[in-house]
Amino acid sequence: MPLVFPSRAEWAILAAAALVFAFGADALWPAAGVSADRQAPPPGASGRFAPTQEEWAGLATERVETRVFRPQEIAEGNIAIDDDLTTPVFSPYSGRVAQLIAKLGDKVEHGAPLFAVEATEFVQAANDLIAAVAALKTARAQLTQAEINEKRAHELYLAKGGALKDWQQSQTDLAAAQNTARSAETALAAVRNRLRILGKGDREITALEAQPTQKLEPLTIVTAPIAGIVTQRQVGLGQYILSVTSGGSAPVYTIGDLSTVWLIANIREADAARMRLGQAVEVTVPAHPGRIFKAKLSWIASGIDKDTRRLPVRADVENPDGALKPMMFASFKIITGEAMAAPSVPQSAIVYEGDTARVWVAHDDRTIESRQVTTGQTSDNMVEIREGLSPGETVVTRGTLFIDRAGGTG
Repeated sequence: MPLVFPSRAEWAILAAAALVFAFGADALWPAAGVSADRQAPPPGASGRFAPTQEEWAGLATERVETRVFRPQEIAEGNIAIDDDLTTPVFSPYSGRVAQLIAKLGDKVEHGAPLFAVEATEFVQAANDLIAAVAALKTARAQLTQAEINEKRAHELYLAKGGALKDWQQSQTDLAAAQNTARSAETALAAVRNRLRILGKGDREITALEAQPTQKLEPLTIVTAPIAGIVTQRQVGLGQYILSVTSGGSAPVYTIGDLSTVWLIANIREADAARMRLGQAVEVTVPAHPGRIFKAKLSWIASGIDKDTRRLPVRADVENPDGALKPMMFASFKIITGEAMAAPSVPQSAIVYEGDTARVWVAHDDRTIESRQVTTGQTSDNMVEIREGLSPGETVVTRGTLFIDRAGGTG
């Protein structure tokens, strides 16, 4: 009988089987059960495939179990500062920055010093205050004298000891003194308001009025309007800055209260219709593995972003320990419905072919069959099966790749 040498294709099959046997337990079957002179039988009329004893040794199976799944949408996003709890700090003075006291990331209390400015604007306003106080004092003294003169001229006229024109002139002088006093009062009020805009309180203004000869210090401290964290500092030492009244438009500091932060995510357009205000959100960040931050959806954009084709959404989350930092990467689970029980299988049991999902179902007669399923949510490596399987059935969870090849479905 002549010797029959394996063909080139058969040699390739034998070599591949040997390699798989050497490098993976899952690939035991090709070496033990599928050889050059044996092809795995294709599915019969029943659509089932009967592995050999050796092939069964390389399989792992699990029963389909009922598990509770919550309808949810997964999205990626980041942590952001709550704009409602953020205050930009503008300089009330124009001048050169002489000292930077608060640094980026510092926790500050209300009224804490942030920076110092050589505020020539304040010195000018203080000088104007002193001048306005002096002008009002003079105007009031002149008014008092005009009132005395008018009264005396009136009395003389009534006693027929004075001329009518003298009394009329005293009345004119009194009216002029009254106008001057009112103007002085208005000027003083304007200077006081200017100092208030520059950040001075009524006590400081009163002290300036009481001691007009005191030396004015141009170095002025700007304080924090709220308690929080310094999230931005946009000024350098020696930099000349403008006050708001002089046209300054950029904040010098930004202070945020990080006890509550925003979680901002972008939802796929296909999932946008399922978003509702108040839906529960579970957030995880790589910086705190295993920790879940609870929140609720507080804002949904009115439209899809034209560049990303995604729907921006936002949730508010309590952050009392400051664990969540602005710009941290975050993963979102947005709960979109009530929890429901459904059959479930491990992720390793699912074979995906494009948009189609299949599993290999193991039967009591030691046969297996390929079955198309409809999948749903995934939680803790378990996949919800909405159609195609029932609790109590058995599925193959290891070796599915070989079955696909041997069973003629791959």
